Parts: sequence; structure tokens; C-alpha cells
Amino acid sequence: MAATATINQGTQQLSVSSDCLPSPVNSGTFPNDNNANTIVTHDWDHSFLYRGGTFGTSRVFDDNTWTQDGFIRSINISVTDLNNFTGVQPNIQPGDEVCFNFGDIKRKYIFRGTTFTSIDGEFWLATDSRIDIIMADTNTGANGTYTYHDQRNGRDATPLGAIGISGNGVPIFNPSAGPNGNPPAGFNWVSAGISAQSFINFGEDTCGGKTQEQGMYHYHDSDFLSCWKSNSSMAAYNDYYGSTQFNGNNIRHPDGHSKIVGIAFDGFPIYGPYAYDHSWDSLSGTRVMRTGYSVKSTEAPGRPDYGNDSDNPPAGSLMQDWEYVEGTGDLDRHNGRFCVTPEYPNGTYAYFLTVDQTDVSVVKFPFIMGLETRETINTPTNNGSNPVQDSGDGGDGGGAAPSTLQITLQPQNVTVNANQTATFTINSQILPENGPMTYQWYRSTDGGYAFAAVTGATTNTYAVTALAYMTGYRYRCRITGPVGGTAAQNSPLDSQNAILTVTGSGDGGSLANRFDSTQSTMDSTQQTFDGT
Repeated sequence: MAATATINQGTQQLSVSSDCLPSPVNSGTFPNDNNANTIVTHDWDHSFLYRGGTFGTSRVFDDNTWTQDGFIRSINISVTDLNNFTGVQPNIQPGDEVCFNFGDIKRKYIFRGTTFTSIDGEFWLATDSRIDIIMADTNTGANGTYTYHDQRNGRDATPLGAIGISGNGVPIFNPSAGPNGNPPAGFNWVSAGISAQSFINFGEDTCGGKTQEQGMYHYHDSDFLSCWKSNSSMAAYNDYYGSTQFNGNNIRHPDGHSKIVGIAFDGFPIYGPYAYDHSWDSLSGTRVMRTGYSVKSTEAPGRPDYGNDSDNPPAGSLMQDWEYVEGTGDLDRHNGRFCVTPEYPNGTYAYFLTVDQTDVSVVKFPFIMGLETRETINTPTNNGSNPVQDSGDGGDGGGAAPSTLQITLQPQNVTVNANQTATFTINSQILPENGPMTYQWYRSTDGGYAFAAVTGATTNTYAVTALAYMTGYRYRCRITGPVGGTAAQNSPLDSQNAILTVTGSGDGGSLANRFDSTQSTMDSTQQTFDGT
């Protein structure tokens, strides 16, 4: 095996390189009776934003303050903020888990819509201008500021092909076999797992891995942990796994918490199945995390009846058989949670492998990541997700990859004094062969809900004179390309949002000077007389 990773501490860009071979971990025999493909070395390089130690993209409402009276912590919201909850496509929906990071506490809360709640750990839309958060402890007269982290970027379906990379450099795929294996029309087989979940045998080995048409060996489920522990193969690989262990298990920390076993390509760490009993208490002991996914009691529309043959495949053998049921597990719909970990004592969002609580050798759907990602995944160009088919494992992909846009440097948050110049930069490329591309910067004045194009901002760098009222503005860039050729498969591609923070008042900083692109026809992105 050859797998390395480096991180740019300034940009938090994590660059990984691997040959995609499982060594020193064992793998099965390929080709085999159910998989005609051979394991082939791949030079696999990918860069993406690392989010370990964070809760994802931070948000603020127009009024970034809270007050508490008794058990109720209240946040005033504006008409614009209300769209987050009641818009045509609301960003925060009933049942969503939102992490509030207050000055005195950080915790996950569940949104109950307009339904009154008095339960600790929940919040509701009390009025059109206020949300009420139910706290565990009473307080009167308390106040402060906060950020929150919602699922705005987390409604993307988990893509086929590579969704992350494991600690030994083997790519991690989602549970689906894609269109392969002749599933019922409109459905997909679960590619891995046990019993009914793997009704169609795609040649997966005992380590939860297999290879696809291009010969890329990859993991679909958490069975790889048993192979990692076998003969301490990963313990001998590097000091992270080898220097500490729990009762002889080198894949767990001395306190019993799982170690990081991979990184998802939305930037969050992937842990094994063990975590702290209480999300925010590292002294609460450890236990296996429970998934919130279960088989639907009623067949999905158009599905054959639950049975035990290919005409009526067993319940759980198809991807569409599964649903997330809030409150039935420890993990959210993404198969992760907000919590503290040994690596991140101040908190992080993290994914956890799911196994049976009483028998950790039995893996549980969705195995690694849920049906939706926490943040938008930065998919690598060589992820094996092309639709070229093969009898071995066609749903995982294969064939020559079309060109793909890749952001190598995301725009970063900027803090400047009023009247100083704030500069946002994006670097990008087109793979496998680079080519010309276009740029267009966009600005949001309402916390990221609506964006307007900035006239004339058409290079990879955008500079703006920062006025006091502009603090909290968001900027992002859309890239397209290649110019003059066949468009890349993911063109256009939007960058992440970068936040402008303006300190001091300066000149012209009054809110009265604000021409809001979302509230006024006098759009600062279109008017030459605007101070920006």
C-alpha cells in the first residue's frame, strides 16, 4: 500500500494520494465466481475541504442574539429568516437536527416546526418572528450570541462511486450496486451487507470489499474493520493505530472510543462503531452507535412484494426498502452526529460505522454513510462512478472518466476593518486535462439564502471595499468550462460560501446606506453608484 495525506492549515485543503490497494490488510480472491474483475493499482489523488473539528457550514440569522427566560431560550427572526422555515424549499424542516453553538453550550436540537414543544433538546417556530429552544436548565436574564449549523447542504443524495477514503487508502463507496444485477425497474440492489441485504452476490469478500470494472478495490460496508483488527494489520501500519489500544483492539482509543477509520469527501471524519454514551461528555463511557435506518413496513410504490426470490426479493435487499426513522437511533439521517471525540474535545460532526449492538461482527445498513450527505461531497474525478456496465459490479462504475471541474482552493472567510479591501480568491482546474474556464462571483446579503451576480466580477479573484453594514455578507464563485469544448460533467460548479466580517464603523457604514439585493430593486451588484 502507498497512501499519504497532507493538509494546508491555512485553507484546510486535505490532499490524499493512494494506490487503492488494501495492503497491509488482507483482501479476498478476485476474480471470483461472482465478480469477474481483477484488483488493479490506481494512482488516486484528490483534494477537498477538511471539516474535522467543525460542525459544517455556519449560519446566522439577521439577529444574531439570544435571550433566556426559564427553560426557554428565544431567538428573534426576521421576515427573511422566516424563509428558512416556511419557504417554498425550507432550509430547516421538521425533524432536522440543528447544532446551536452558544457561548455557554453547544448542542444538537431537533426542529418541531410549528408544533409546540416543551421537551429538552427540541425547538419550534413559536411565532413568525421568534423561535423557542427548550433548554435542560433554567436561567433568567441570560443572553449572548451564537452560530448554528443546519442541513442546508445536506440534502444531496449520496452519489455512486467513491464517497470517501479509508485509513489504508482504499476508497469507500455507498451501499448501492447501482443499476447492475437486474433489479426491479426503478430500484437498486444493496451491494453489500449480510443475509437479505446482500440477496444478490456481487463477489464481496469477507473484508467488505470488492473490485469494479476498472479494477479499483473498494469498501461498501463496515466488514473491513474485522480485517483491520486481524493480526493487528493496521496496528503495524502507523503509530495512530499502533500506539494505543482498548483491550487489545487497536482500532479503539484507550477509553473505548473508536478511532478515525476514514474521511468522507464532504470533509468530515468517519469513526468506527463506538462513541461516547452522551454526545458531549467524554466521561460517559462508550457504546455501539445505533443507526436510525430500518426496513419499511410497507413496500415502496412499484416494488414487488416482500418475499424470498428474485421476483419478490426479500425486504431490505433493495436500497429503496430503507427509510430513516427519527428517534430510533443515535445517529442522524446522514449516519453521523454532533459530538466530542478524543481527537476533537471541543466538538465535531462525524460519521460512524453501524453494526449490531450485541454482535459487532454483524454490519447494519447504511454501514458507513446515510442516503444523504451532511455537506455537498466533492467527488474525485477518478471515483469509479461512470455508468459503463460489467457483469462484475457495474453499478460501481468504470470506463474512461469525462472531464471534471475541481476546486483546488475554496474562497476563504475574510475579516477586515471598515473601508479596507476584502479579497476573495478561488483556484480551480479541469481534469484529466486542464483547459480555459469562466468565473462569476455572487453575493448574498441575507445569510446565504439568496445570491445575486456581481456585475464585472468575472475573474478568479474578487476585491470589494468593505463597509460596516456588509458584515455577514456571503460570497461564492461559479466556474464553468472548458470554454470552447465539451462542458465538464459537473459544469457549472459553485464554490463554498465565504463570509465577510467587517470590524469598526468607518465611513459610510450606516445601515441606511444598505441597498439589499434581496429586498430592493436598487441592487448593489447592478448599480455603479453603490459604495461597494
